[in-house]
Amino acid sequence: MSTPRTTELPDIPRTIGGIAAALESHWQDKFWDDVRRIHDGISARMTIDDWWRQAVIDTAGEDTDKRAALEDAADLHLIELAKADSNGITMSHDEAMAVYEQTQAS
Repeated sequence: MSTPRTTELPDIPRTIGGIAAALESHWQDKFWDDVRRIHDGISARMTIDDWWRQAVIDTAGEDTDKRAALEDAADLHLIELAKADSNGITMSHDEAMAVYEQTQAS
């Protein structure tokens, strides 16, 4: 059975509560640790995006094909959100990772 070209994303609100409710239980402690480290809008956005993506993937359970399809769909969704929010100005992957690493060090 082949994976469809488009995968419908589950309806998980991109909020702390929505993500917490959707994550598998083994992620909860790490998620809440990351939430406690939020200190500004950039770190909030990055934390929400990262954990929303994981919550989306978790909805597939143990189905590895579905997990992969949801991971791709979530990544594409987040790319589209970033493009829409940037007014055409985006960071390279290296620039984004530098910002992420800086926020994690704080």
